[in-house]
Amino acid sequence: MTAALEWLEPLRDAVPEVNLRGWHRLAGLADSIADLASAAPPAGAPDRPRWLLALRTELAGRGYRGGPMWQTLAQFVAGFHDLDFRDATGAGHAAMIVRHAPAGTAALWRQRVDGGALVGIAATERHGGSRIRQISTSAREVGSRWLLSGEKCWVSRLAEATALVVFFRDPHSAITAAVVDTDRPGLTRQLTPPVGLGGWSWGALQLRDVAVDPTVDLLGGPGAGLAVFRQHFTAFRPLVGATALGAAAGVHTLVRRTLAGRHAAGVIDRVRDNALIALGRAHGELTAALLATLHTSRLAATGHPHADLAARVGKAVGVDVAHRAVAELAPLIGAAGFVAGSPIAKARADLGGLLYADGIHDALYRSAGGTLLTAYGTSGRAPDPESKGIEGIRSAA
Repeated sequence: MTAALEWLEPLRDAVPEVNLRGWHRLAGLADSIADLASAAPPAGAPDRPRWLLALRTELAGRGYRGGPMWQTLAQFVAGFHDLDFRDATGAGHAAMIVRHAPAGTAALWRQRVDGGALVGIAATERHGGSRIRQISTSAREVGSRWLLSGEKCWVSRLAEATALVVFFRDPHSAITAAVVDTDRPGLTRQLTPPVGLGGWSWGALQLRDVAVDPTVDLLGGPGAGLAVFRQHFTAFRPLVGATALGAAAGVHTLVRRTLAGRHAAGVIDRVRDNALIALGRAHGELTAALLATLHTSRLAATGHPHADLAARVGKAVGVDVAHRAVAELAPLIGAAGFVAGSPIAKARADLGGLLYADGIHDALYRSAGGTLLTAYGTSGRAPDPESKGIEGIRSAA
């Protein structure tokens, strides 16, 4: 059993949706990632994004896919090895296309995703975060086509994605989403090196009269952009949380093994109480957060009315727990956890990025708190994450 599965094995009864075959497939995924990761270019290497895309294609060819609960566990496994592997499996942002595009477009993209194609999302603009109702990217109607113009920023997978889901104002000023192939004329990319979450390219996207066919490319039809966005992120945020928790669990395992090895070799005469306390607390908090994340995925999969609330606050809590655990565990092995190239140092930087990707956490908590107050009959309307905007939503996740 791989180290990642050691964390998941005790949780089997909590995930009845994943049968024995699914667990075997999950173990195979963990073994495959561990084997293939040995050939990965180092973090920051120019060829790393290309290698990650090849990894995704290889794992797709091996048939590593499953339903929402299996995918949540798969995200934990991927994050356990490296947060750069967050797109190792699954539909990712392509789920919007498969779920909402016209039948022919959806079928085409389902086939492409099964072959390893990667899709990005272009929602964020420079006014600050993905305040969807305030976006200025717009389309004008020219004959049977729409021509999109505007700018998106903080777009992840910018150079590697086969297509992007772009949110814009349609010719009638309604918020709409469309799938746009990244080889269409009029797209210009400006890459920016990120600090953390650097496995995929990241930067700004300019659109100048990019052609869209409204009969083929729209998701959910004209004016459906807000609904598409919300439904997608209700299901996507638990996957982000599971990946973050996997990364922290990987650090926990590395620290635990390092301390045990030093003690066995006589380098230290005992493991100090503060280290034991930190290990125990982190294990409990990570396990509890993962169980909550799995339940949030279940709510999203079944269309539960509380799924959106659970996804907003759950993603923030999960990443907070993961970030705090790594910050507390790293000092336990001394300077080794802070040198360049250390997987612990990388996990800290990546998790720091996730505090901003897909929603700055104060904004997620605030919108969740407003929803909870309204549920108990207070006066005033709860903050709506799409109407007022969740400040700082990024596409890096």
